[in-house]
Formats: sequence, structure tokens, C-alpha cells
Amino acid sequence: MTIKQDLIDTFNELESRINQFSLLLLEQSKQVPFTAHVFQLPSVIKGEENNEIEQISVHTLAGHDAVSEAIKLINLLFLQNKSEEISNKAAIRLPGVICIQTHLQTYRDFNSLILKINELKMHIKAIVTQVNEPHRFDFIRDSLHGLLTLNTYRTLTSLVDIDTVNFGWANKKVINKVTKNTVLDRLQASIDSGRCPLHLPKEHWLLQLENEIRLIDSLPHNAVLKTQRPVKVQPIARVWDKEQQKQTQFACATPLFVFALEKTVAEIKIGELPDYHANNIAIRNRPKAKQVELLIPRLNLYIER
Repeated sequence: MTIKQDLIDTFNELESRINQFSLLLLEQSKQVPFTAHVFQLPSVIKGEENNEIEQISVHTLAGHDAVSEAIKLINLLFLQNKSEEISNKAAIRLPGVICIQTHLQTYRDFNSLILKINELKMHIKAIVTQVNEPHRFDFIRDSLHGLLTLNTYRTLTSLVDIDTVNFGWANKKVINKVTKNTVLDRLQASIDSGRCPLHLPKEHWLLQLENEIRLIDSLPHNAVLKTQRPVKVQPIARVWDKEQQKQTQFACATPLFVFALEKTVAEIKIGELPDYHANNIAIRNRPKAKQVELLIPRLNLYIER
């Protein structure tokens, strides 16, 4: 089997399992006690992806409206199914929680579907990421035109009989060490691909890549290189489990699915996500970072000094 066929077959099964999960969720929300709160965030319009975010207004939906929005998001896997005005580069997030009071067998049905959905999502990501980065866009376009990879890779979170869920906001950077050879290979691959950013003449792009290769090549062999990619502010959920005396933090791009087996849904306390204001975010316990110098801005590539 080709990797293209593997991707298509895995994706078709993923769609089928998501559909089964959606139907089960709808069915159960009509038959058993449940609570649901999701927090709609403003859409990111095309061209505004890199704007500094000072504040975010949150709109809360509850009950069946919240379930409906959650189902809509987990089924949103193609660009063609969303508004053309909304940016394709920005993640669509719907933090929140859907809490269902259920019997053991129904929980097993839910959990089996969630495990399978997550397994298929991880397999799709593994297929795509084994394709060399310069060729990935064309591979996805030829296999599943318009696939929203962010939504497709995003796994579902399932929890049982927790005590409280509270919501907040997080600012952070994703920092990864890279080697000289890795950076040089990536730059050379960009030259070999023949692709060029739309806003640049091809000869300017090639000249820029050649200059970047010379810059990296001139560094000492033991240079410590890092990519420091700022991540836009994002919603998080903090889950408290009294029995384990443990708080766990989750990135909350999609609602958490919480199952009340021995508890009632009324016993599981659900907080609200407040509006975001940049000036109100406290930075706690941030370790002192080593001094770094920016080398290649478009790659967020730094060197330790």
C-alpha cells in the first residue's frame, strides 16, 4: 500500500468514527443528565494572524447549544467547510467541557471511540510527518485536498469522576534545540524544492537562502542553536482530582469530555473562562533563560551566546 492510500484509508475511518462518536453524544445528551459549557472565541480573519493580541472576548454557550458546537468543531476537517474570511493559518479553538452522567457500558462505548479516534489521528500525523517538509503541502493537497491538519491531528481528552474544572489563559514559547546540520539540510531542501513565497521574486528568495546557508556554515561546530517559536495566547483547563490530590493542566482547544460514573454531574464543578486581557496575565516561576541572539528571524532561529 502507498502512503497516499494509507492516508486516505485512515482518514476515511477517522471520519466514520467521529460520526459514530457525534451520534452517540447527541443521543446521550437527550437521554441522560449532562452539563455542557463551551467558550466561543472570536475568529481570526485572514491577514490578522500576526496581530498582537491585547484582549479576547469570550462568549459562553451551555447545554444542547454547547454540545452542537463541540460536534461541529470535531467534524471540521476541511477548509471548504469553514468561512473563507477565517484564516487558514490560525487554530480554531473551542475550550470548554461536556460532562455526561453515564453507566459503565455506555462509558466503555464512548471511551472505545475516543481511543480509536485518537489512534487514527496520531497515525495520520505520523504518515504526513514522514514526508519531507518541503513536499508535505503538495502531498496533502494531492491526497486530501483542503485538509485542516491542525484540527485533524488534535486529539480528544476523556476524564472520569473528576471534582472541578477551571479555565484560564497561557502564554508560552516552544523552544527546541537544533543542530547546524539540521538547519543546513532544511535550507538546502528549500532551494531544492523550487518553491518560493508569493511576495518575493524567485531570485531574491534564492539569494536569501544562500546567504542564510553561508551564515550557518560559518558558525563553530559546537554552536548551540535553538528555535524559539512564540505561541499565541491560548486557553487552558485545570482539572482537580480530590481523591488523587492532583491538579492536571490541559491545553483546551476542544472541549474536555468528562464522564460521571460514580458521581452525579451536579457534583462536578465547572468554572468559566474569563475574557483575556494581556495586562492581567501574571508570569509565575519562569526560569531564567540563557542569553540568545536572533540569527534568522523567519525561522525563529537563535544562538546561545
